[in-house]
Amino acid sequence: MTGYVVDTSIFIAAEQDRAVTDPPDGEGRVSVATLTELGIGVRRASDPDLRRDRQVTFDRARKFIALPYDEVVAERLADLLAAARNQGRRAGAMDAIIAATALAHDLTVWTQDDDFEVLAELAPDLLLQRG
Repeated sequence: MTGYVVDTSIFIAAEQDRAVTDPPDGEGRVSVATLTELGIGVRRASDPDLRRDRQVTFDRARKFIALPYDEVVAERLADLLAAARNQGRRAGAMDAIIAATALAHDLTVWTQDDDFEVLAELAPDLLLQRG
């Protein structure tokens, strides 16, 4: 499959009117981890205007095909987290799930999140494009 996984940071950047670069080539997808993170953001927003903005962002993300956390993703995630622990490195759970999803589907992660650099060091076949 040619394409990319849109990281949560891209949706948040767009919501906050920060600059976002063009996406990688191919079709865009999202990990269910991104939907989880954005859904948490909606539920935690106490300000009605912020909640509305976050709901719009969440709805925008839901227009992409969501890639599930399945056995193949779980295998790649186990590889990533084991490598992180073996090297004494930290990897955030949601970022690691997004990276594992990209690896399982041979997709590029389109992100503004620097944490993916660590994941790319742990998994040299992880492709990143800064957003």
